[in-house]
Amino acid sequence: MSLAASLALAACGGGSDSSPESSASDAPPSGVTISQSRFGPTELVVAAGSSVTFENTDPFAHTVTAADGSAVSFVSGDLGEADTFTVEFSEPGTYAYFCEIHPTMRATVVVE
Repeated sequence: MSLAASLALAACGGGSDSSPESSASDAPPSGVTISQSRFGPTELVVAAGSSVTFENTDPFAHTVTAADGSAVSFVSGDLGEADTFTVEFSEPGTYAYFCEIHPTMRATVVVE
């Protein structure tokens, strides 16, 4: 094996990678991104007492609005590009929400 190949293999390392970058990418999402007229993820699971931040990355407005009958009522108003909106979910349950501007955009937050 050449010296360059040996150095390349040594640089890649072996075994498990416990660097912060890899553990952060494995962590479940803690917020919702609005992109390409979709909420992502469409189902977010969080612990009771968690706050969820919704961020609009589209170049046009969206809303984050609790579905009728939700135990927690929230309405973001129009969120422009790069705007955020945060909701605290105190009680366990499933909370459906949608975009008032684009009503086919729907998703849920599941609070455990």
